[in-house]
Amino acid sequence: MKNVYKIVLVALILTTIASCSDDEFLEQSSADQLTSVSFWRNAEDAQSGLVAAYSELESRSNFWDGWQEGRPVVEYFRSDYALPGPDASNYAHWMSIFNFSYTNGHTFLDVIWTTNYKGLNFANQVITKVGEMTSDKISDAEKKQIIGEATFLRGYYHFKLLTLYEQIILRTELISNETLDKPLSTRPEAWEVIISDFKQAAEMLQIVDNTEPGRATKGAALAYLGKAYMYKAGDASSAEASDFENAAQAFKPIVDGAAGSYALESDFLSLFNGENENNKESIFELQFKTADATSDNSTRLHAFVGDWSIGGWGGIAATMDIVNEMKSEGMIASNGLYDNRLYGSLYFKDPFYNDSNTNQMQGSTWDALMMETYENTNDDAAYFRKWLPNYVRDNSYVGVNVVLMRYADVLLMYAEALNETGMTPQAIDIINNVRAVHGYMPPITVTSQTDVKKQIIHERTMELTLESVRFFDLRRWNMLDQAMQAAGRNNFSAASHAYLPIPLSEIQTNSAID
Repeated sequence: MKNVYKIVLVALILTTIASCSDDEFLEQSSADQLTSVSFWRNAEDAQSGLVAAYSELESRSNFWDGWQEGRPVVEYFRSDYALPGPDASNYAHWMSIFNFSYTNGHTFLDVIWTTNYKGLNFANQVITKVGEMTSDKISDAEKKQIIGEATFLRGYYHFKLLTLYEQIILRTELISNETLDKPLSTRPEAWEVIISDFKQAAEMLQIVDNTEPGRATKGAALAYLGKAYMYKAGDASSAEASDFENAAQAFKPIVDGAAGSYALESDFLSLFNGENENNKESIFELQFKTADATSDNSTRLHAFVGDWSIGGWGGIAATMDIVNEMKSEGMIASNGLYDNRLYGSLYFKDPFYNDSNTNQMQGSTWDALMMETYENTNDDAAYFRKWLPNYVRDNSYVGVNVVLMRYADVLLMYAEALNETGMTPQAIDIINNVRAVHGYMPPITVTSQTDVKKQIIHERTMELTLESVRFFDLRRWNMLDQAMQAAGRNNFSAASHAYLPIPLSEIQTNSAID
């Protein structure tokens, strides 16, 4: 997906198609004008339509400054381990997310809602229109692949929305005047549609070995199917006794190799700095490329994450609580240091970052950079390291990909599902594998189901910090209030803030919502 076709033109065509009925287009059609009938002429048009469906992933097309604002603020700032960076106080709409004082009129809530629904609109058009294409226009194999990817994307957009908002509108058909206004679904109804789409996509898609990087695969569909079951298991309104078992069944083909060749990448840091993209651990990866400021396909996420001391904008910082949690097992890694994942996730005052012989902190040392920027050594400060290229000082747009699903996440979810279904010894083996490869850490010593669950919570912190899972993990574990209170986030209440409110714009324009 690095090679984006005429994405802007296609998106405009598909958006126009969505706003008018077929009859209206037929009445106005001309030989040189693309319409809802004439656009879907061949396999190239089908592929272009599919690219437009990918374009809305993670709402990247509608935020300014190359995507880093909005989605990261909404997801990163709500973690109990996050703090506003030194620049964040300049933006009231950022701070209202952190302080949980936002309303349903917040611009980010509206943009995330509308861009995900735009993606659903594009995906539904591909599913319907490519499904109508005859064999003289497209081969059966390519048709199946394209519809399979669009079905995965429809599942993904619905899943993303249901993860963020307590209720959503299900969109599984082309939009018309009759279907434009729809009521909110119940969460069980939404889970049923999401799970069905991921199952169908898994049956239609190819394994990763045979698929172009960036595209949905059988492994991606199974991974998100399993993740949907895990989230559903923690959803009080929807959980069923079989959810963990179903999740384990979805993850098993990925781990067994039936969905392709996935493996843990030994160089943990390389998963996030842009130097090892689409590697053997990547299951679904958001593709960016270096480009100028007019491109929707590049990012300044590194500038948002990076502190002033390393040339970033100082958008976000880490709490010392996460440093302490990641240090909690002590310096027992095989190299004599703390868990290797700590150094791949955070910058903090430590001999590792103060060694002038290795200059591990962006080519310098912690003390040197802190003294230069803040005139003190900032002993009690910490900053995130993930999604940063090796040198942040050039804040131009970059092409560092963002991994949305990776094999380590699947392994830890699989271990959790196994543990919840009484297969604790097998879960322990998986945990130890992740610890050894990524953390250089020895095997765990706990054996009870309860203690292994606690270990999994720790491992997910070690492994997945700043990967948009922390808040949602806490919610499904029913730990949000506890964690936020411990972090001093006194404005938070799970009853009010576990989900985002339906955007005011939707309430005002959709007559089917009371």
